[in-house]
Amino acid sequence: MTQRILSPEAPVALVTGAASPLGSAISRKLAQEGFWLALHYGKSKAKTLRLQKEMVSTSIETFLVKADLSRPRQVHSIVDQTVGQWGRLDLLVNNAGLFAPTPFLHTDWIAWTRLWNVNSVSPFALAVAAKPPLKETHGSIVNITDIYGELPILKDHAAYSASKAALIFLTKFLAEEFAPEIRVNAVSPGVISFPEEYGAPEKKKLIQRTALKRQGTPEEIADAVWFLSSNRFITGQVLKMDGGRFVY
Repeated sequence: MTQRILSPEAPVALVTGAASPLGSAISRKLAQEGFWLALHYGKSKAKTLRLQKEMVSTSIETFLVKADLSRPRQVHSIVDQTVGQWGRLDLLVNNAGLFAPTPFLHTDWIAWTRLWNVNSVSPFALAVAAKPPLKETHGSIVNITDIYGELPILKDHAAYSASKAALIFLTKFLAEEFAPEIRVNAVSPGVISFPEEYGAPEKKKLIQRTALKRQGTPEEIADAVWFLSSNRFITGQVLKMDGGRFVY
């Protein structure tokens, strides 16, 4: 794809993990709102190409960027590629995440390191890399965290929960550090998707714990990402979207 010259009406977003259920819903929503999209992938190139092909019929420009988020030193390149492609960056969505069990009494430190790199270190590194172009556009960052980053109740997932807790902290830290030019917020999903090993009884049990008695959708998370990215008087906030499972 040849480099284009942007008009002020064409903001640019970089979405990590763009082919995941949440990432694709977020990408579609941003496309609807007129963003041009840098679609990041790690191993899911085929799925990301399908998402890109889906958007060909629109006037939205897209291109793919690759980085292994378990290796934080790689992440600067995808910001550079995005800015090099279109000359600007208006929104960074740190959506990519790794969910895997880490039994407490059988600790695998390699697994811990991988989880932390993908879920908190790389999002932080991306934010640092994106600061200069986002400062120019008075853009924003939206991180996808998790309600389990706030409550230590997910058995055998200490590393995952701790990494999301770190991302929640970093959201607030960066909001202070990057203000006033750049806003930083987060969306913290609850019952949106389930681990593959969960059966129908486990899913039903979790859904019944929510006040709304239903499972949320990726599109609802995408709406929240758009809201936080478009409202210019919100920063440092973590928006829980758990259907009222934890009301406090």
